[in-house]
Amino acid sequence: MDGMSLGFFRRMAGVLVLAAVVLSCPAGAAFGQEAGRSLRPVHTYELLDELAANHGKVILVNFFAAFCGPCRKEIPELMKMRQEIPAEDLLIIGIAIDEDIREADAFVKSMGMQDAYPVYYGGEELARAYRINAIPFNVIYNREGHIEVSEAGYVPAPEMKQFLMSLIRR
Repeated sequence: MDGMSLGFFRRMAGVLVLAAVVLSCPAGAAFGQEAGRSLRPVHTYELLDELAANHGKVILVNFFAAFCGPCRKEIPELMKMRQEIPAEDLLIIGIAIDEDIREADAFVKSMGMQDAYPVYYGGEELARAYRINAIPFNVIYNREGHIEVSEAGYVPAPEMKQFLMSLIRR
């Protein structure tokens, strides 16, 4: 990794309050939610390490909540994309920002998300850190580790997939 990219990730430390994400493990097998296990809160330094370790991949961080109707529509589409786009090109991370971790955990299990990609609990603290005022909220990093998109709102699957594929092909 060049010094410029590493510097980017270090600068992001003050903005991010994410997480213990072992992105290279399928469905968060090492630190995230495994089948039958509860969501795990996330920590900034761990996420930054993982973002740096996965330099060269497009990374989509999806913030959601159990009460969010558009999230319930978007999540199955993201799960399908996870199956269609090779893991060496795209990493998807789910971050629950519900007030109650138990509610978030039940929602994740009901959706089957833990079988598709790593999912973690960020809660209100992370929502404040990212200045999330509406959900779903997506942050998309390009292969160089720079943020391409950081915005709220449901994006239809064809549009999202087309955008992600354009970043992957760069």
